Amino acid sequence: MVAPSLIPRKPGDRVKINHRDAVSLARLLRAGELTAVWVPDERQEAMRDLVRARSAAVETLRATDSR
Repeated sequence: MVAPSLIPRKPGDRVKINHRDAVSLARLLRAGELTAVWVPDERQEAMRDLVRARSAAVETLRATDSR
């Protein structure tokens, strides 16, 4: 999987044409210019959500203590 933000683009190349995009992606893949991204599974995403919630709670406690 490739993140759209990591696909190299030329300035002004904003028009989306499926065939042209597919050919462009194939060329970039063949040239090794695409960076793969990792997509977490449900369990890993749930753990991330838990860690984010804990971090937010800790930050709220710190903000409350400093008032």
